Amino acid sequence: MQRAAGILALATALISAAVVAPTHALVVVSDRGSADTTRPSDDPGWSNVGTVWALTGTYLGNGWMLSASHVGAGPVVLGSRKFNPVPNSTVQLQNPDGTLADIIVFRIDGVPRLPRLQIARATPKVGTPVVLVAHGRNRGAPLIWSGHPGFAWGMASALRWGTNIVAKTEVRVNSTQAFVTQFRKDGATSHEAQAAQGDSGGAVFEKEQGKWRLAGLLYMVSGYPDQPAEAALYGNFSLCADLAQYRPQIEKLAMKPTWHDPSKQKDSPQSEPVLPH
Repeated sequence: MQRAAGILALATALISAAVVAPTHALVVVSDRGSADTTRPSDDPGWSNVGTVWALTGTYLGNGWMLSASHVGAGPVVLGSRKFNPVPNSTVQLQNPDGTLADIIVFRIDGVPRLPRLQIARATPKVGTPVVLVAHGRNRGAPLIWSGHPGFAWGMASALRWGTNIVAKTEVRVNSTQAFVTQFRKDGATSHEAQAAQGDSGGAVFEKEQGKWRLAGLLYMVSGYPDQPAEAALYGNFSLCADLAQYRPQIEKLAMKPTWHDPSKQKDSPQSEPVLPH
């Protein structure tokens, strides 16, 4: 996993001399091997999260996937079904100043019978509970590094969900507008989670007036200087692309139904249900 440079804005606001890196997995404090690898009872959109290149991607609806740009478009697995990316369909989202964000959308060859996700209309406020869903390496053994307790990453990977709260908003790292969650030991949420290796492209959901919305996309982590590469320590941060800031682009590209030849595609965008609330 490569460490990224140029994160002074985040370091000043959050932890001094922090380092950031692409995300790739969920480390969940309450993990008992399987508790967090099945659909949660209050499901925000579990089945819409799958793998891209064995990392993570989120199915928006109408045959469109969302992932991190550094993951790229590639073969998709949603549940037990496999889909190929449609050539030349990838679009990298832009910031108002024309720079490119670490977010892409791309078409897949087929339209799964999955809910159409709704994008959050506003940035979640500090203190907002969120549910993270992503595919990556499991939690490993507890460890303490330089006085900071946490967990090593395990070797195996799985689709997993966890919880956290928004710790900071209006952050821009790697040319991407973001909000941040923090991995906490004291006062942690019931399934406290931190992104690690394999989670890039994972979904961050919030409940808005009783309805689940897709609020963020996991794309980076922030840790202590010289922190071991394969560890999630208390005090680390998960960076989530703030999809409310990119909502007009996403909806223009991916929320409009696309035509499919019925002789080649049994499912149709028009029959696709909206995520139940």
